Amino acid sequence: MPIDPPLFQAAGHSVRQLQASDVPGLQALFDANPWYFRVVNGRPANADEAQAAFDERPPAHLPFARHWKAGIFDGRGQLAGTVVVLSDFCASGVWHLGLFLLATRLHGGGLAARLHQALLDWARAQGADWMRLSVVVGNARAERFWARQGYVEVRRRHGIDTGGRLNDARVMVRALGEQGLDAYLARVPRDQPGSDLP
Repeated sequence: MPIDPPLFQAAGHSVRQLQASDVPGLQALFDANPWYFRVVNGRPANADEAQAAFDERPPAHLPFARHWKAGIFDGRGQLAGTVVVLSDFCASGVWHLGLFLLATRLHGGGLAARLHQALLDWARAQGADWMRLSVVVGNARAERFWARQGYVEVRRRHGIDTGGRLNDARVMVRALGEQGLDAYLARVPRDQPGSDLP
């Protein structure tokens, strides 16, 4: 099967849509980098974690336009991370970053920030006005990273089953253009402070 062209590139890494043939490599990535799963779920990745992640779709009550499950590949073609993105999530112009996982050995050198900026540039070029994400409360490294990237908390969700443990999550948003958070919250009522919508 031919390999899809990259969605975007940064710092010698290419991000392209994952195919079914990439699932074993994704599982190997998860197994070799248990930190995320331990912090979020209190356990390492399950033996079928990659297949479950590849097959997972958003709940039916959360509409979206497109869904990308992408791999971050280094210059040798080795899988170094993964990104999950949804466009027009719940409202036009709202994009959702469902997962952004980079091999632990690559943390701390600025690669994640460069890849994230390339992601935002790519999304903005396709009409994204805001990027939204959810980060588990207590995942301090991730909370600090997303704050440094300009994301602002708009609400908290409580008792979310993330795959083995119930967590609280901070819903965070970054405006990508002229429209700020007030316009975002008017368009996405479920993310207004105090909302109890799922």
